[in-house]
Amino acid sequence: MKICFYNVTASFIQGGLETYCWEAGRALARRGHRVSIVAGLGGEPRHEEVELLRFPFRREQEWPDLGTRFRRLMERISFGRHSLAHLVGAGYDAVVVNKPFDFPILWRARRRGLAAQTVFRSGGTEFYLGDRYFSRSVDHWLSTSRYNAAQVHARYGREVQVVHNGVDVDQFKPLARGTALRQRLGLPDSAQVLASVGRLVGWKGLRVILELLPQLPQDVHFLVMGEGPEQARLREQAAQLGLGARVHFCGRIAHDELPQVLAQADLLVQPSLGEESFGITLVEAMACALPVLASRQGGMTEIVLSGVTGDLLPPGEVEAWRGAIAALLQQPDRMRALGAAGRERVVAEFTWAANAAKLERLLQEGRAPCAAS
Repeated sequence: MKICFYNVTASFIQGGLETYCWEAGRALARRGHRVSIVAGLGGEPRHEEVELLRFPFRREQEWPDLGTRFRRLMERISFGRHSLAHLVGAGYDAVVVNKPFDFPILWRARRRGLAAQTVFRSGGTEFYLGDRYFSRSVDHWLSTSRYNAAQVHARYGREVQVVHNGVDVDQFKPLARGTALRQRLGLPDSAQVLASVGRLVGWKGLRVILELLPQLPQDVHFLVMGEGPEQARLREQAAQLGLGARVHFCGRIAHDELPQVLAQADLLVQPSLGEESFGITLVEAMACALPVLASRQGGMTEIVLSGVTGDLLPPGEVEAWRGAIAALLQQPDRMRALGAAGRERVVAEFTWAANAAKLERLLQEGRAPCAAS
């Protein structure tokens, strides 16, 4: 089959959604399919097995500030103006989109002759006025978690299949720590390291870790991987708390370098205040045999097994997080056991090969009945 992952940000952002496009795409290519990613101008291909096609668009920040969803919808519509002819004429057998913002382009492409099966693989709830109308152009409905599937079903009234995201367990695996890399990251050899990975936005809750860090031993450091609008505020908070030498902002880490950096950590923390539909960084850390502490909400409750691979904690409750972190750091044997169990869980249930196989079966079954469009 000729399969298209249609996502404007897949070329220049390295988030969970974009990782899905590249990794599921590569897994499908390895199963013998011809896979393309249609994205916006910018960035470079991640994998040679997957073709990257780029088209102009007007970024969300360039639109009037009438709300984030308005800006993102307009970004996608501007992208669609340039990519529509390709989408219709390329002869795809399947087109996969990840955001309701792409429903209008599917609707328009149908009217221009798009014959491909269409797949909405959801990982969020960015609904907007009018999305239900355009959703009639979607044939197959998937979600990254049972939690998100229920949200999508409630919005659109469609049956939603759950296909968990995955990880390349040959790339993300336990690795030895390296003194040179630790020095480059500013981490003392003897430090115990908490790590987080993701966009630096307020709802990710990293302020919770900064608030509790002064109450932990001086040899506990916090490694922050990612970029985003909250970075300046987090740096200011760290400075005000006297944590300048213990909090390390290392920016965006290339995906193929992430396993080596995760190997320098003792514990991954994901203190999200807003809902997470899945949490691919949790799976990647577990594949590297790191124990994981995450907020007890959303799709993360389907990844972390409390007491087995880590723990789930109440969002925003600083004292609960402080106690859990302090207790684990004093039990290295238990942390190793949690990490080993996490790796075992990922290998059994969360691989891109399994994700691709499920999508392949869905497409081979053919188009599901959908409302007239």
